Amino acid sequence: MRRSPAVVVLAAMVVAVVLQGGSAFARPSVRPARIHAESLSWISPEHGWMLGSARCGQATCTTVVGTTDGGRTWKRLGTLDAPMTLEDASGVTQLRFADDLNGWAFEPALWSTADGGATWQRQAPPGGGHLVLALGADADAVYAVLSPCRLDRLCNDPVTLWRAVPGEATWTEVPLTLPVISGFNEVVLALYGPVAYLAIPTPGSNDPDVFYVTVDGQLWAARPDPCSKADGEYLSSVAPISDTKVALLCQGDIGFGKAEKRALRSNDTGQTTSPAGTLPIYGIVSQLTAAPDGTLVVSSTSIGSWIYRNAGGLTWTTPVDLGDGGMGWNDVAFTTTQVGFVIHGPWALCCRGGPGELWKTEDGGVTWLRTEVAVRP
Repeated sequence: MRRSPAVVVLAAMVVAVVLQGGSAFARPSVRPARIHAESLSWISPEHGWMLGSARCGQATCTTVVGTTDGGRTWKRLGTLDAPMTLEDASGVTQLRFADDLNGWAFEPALWSTADGGATWQRQAPPGGGHLVLALGADADAVYAVLSPCRLDRLCNDPVTLWRAVPGEATWTEVPLTLPVISGFNEVVLALYGPVAYLAIPTPGSNDPDVFYVTVDGQLWAARPDPCSKADGEYLSSVAPISDTKVALLCQGDIGFGKAEKRALRSNDTGQTTSPAGTLPIYGIVSQLTAAPDGTLVVSSTSIGSWIYRNAGGLTWTTPVDLGDGGMGWNDVAFTTTQVGFVIHGPWALCCRGGPGELWKTEDGGVTWLRTEVAVRP
C-alpha cells in the first residue's frame, strides 16, 4: 500500500525522536511566571533585583527575582516567608542591595540575604527597635532608620540611625539626635558611595526639617533646611548625582490631588542650593531621582499618576500623565544617563493588589513604556 507523504514525515519524526531518547510529541515550553512588582534595587546598569508577588505552586509568595543583563531577562532567585504588606510586623515592602551578595528586604520588618537573594532570614532590628522606616545600602555601608514603636501603636520615643558594613552582622548606632515620627514615608536615606543623606521632614511644624550628611561614612554634619517653613514646605526627597552634587525636592500647600513642588540643586552636598524650577501641581506623594548627567525625574501620585522631567535649568515637562486613580509609583531610578526604571502600581503600596508593572525609559526619561517581565525558574 502506498503511504501518503504526511504519514512518511510523521514516521520519520517518531524514529528520530526515539533514537534521541525523547517523546514523539513536543512538550510545551515552560511559561514565564508573572510577578507583580513592589520594589527595585540596582548596583550597576546590568545587575538588579526586584521584590514582588508571584505564584509558587498553589500559593502566592513574596518573591525576589534578579537580572544580570539590565532588565532584559529576569530569573527567580528566592522567596521570603513574609507577607508583602505594611500592615503586618513581619512584612516587607522595600528592597535594597549593597553588592552581588548582600541585600535587605524591609519596612516594616527586616530580612537579609548573604547569597544574592537565594535565601532570606528575618533579622532582629538593632538596638531593640521594632520598625525599619528606611534603609539605604552601597558597597561601603548600609544604614537603617529604626523606630522603637510597635506597629499601629503610638509612642513618644525618637527614631535612631544605625550603620553596618555589608557582609558583617554588627550594627553601630550613629550618634545623632533625631525626632519622634509616626509614619513610614517620612524618612529619606540616599547614598552615593561613602556619601549618605538623611532627611526627616517635619510637615505642619515650625521646626526645620532634619537634614544630615556624611561624606566619609564616619562624621555626620547638619545641613541647612533648603525648604521654606514660612511657606509650609518640607523636604520630601533627595537624589545624589555625584559625590558632591545632589538634587532636593521641597513640597507644600497640600490640597486635593495637588501639592506645590519645588526642586533645587546643590554642588556641595547640600550646603548651598540653587533653583531647579517648579513642577506641575498635580501629585502629592513624590520620589525624585537623578541621571548621571544631572537630568531630574520625579514620579508623583494622588488622584492620578505622573512623571515629570527636568533636563537642566528651570523647565519641567510631563512625559507621563495617567488617569489611573492614583496607583502611583515606587523606586524610580536611572541606571545610566539614558536608561531608567520605575514600578507602576506597586503591589502592596498601591492598593492592596496593584498591577506591579515595570516601566522603562531608554531616552533619558523623555518617554516611558511598560516592559514585560518574563521570570524564568
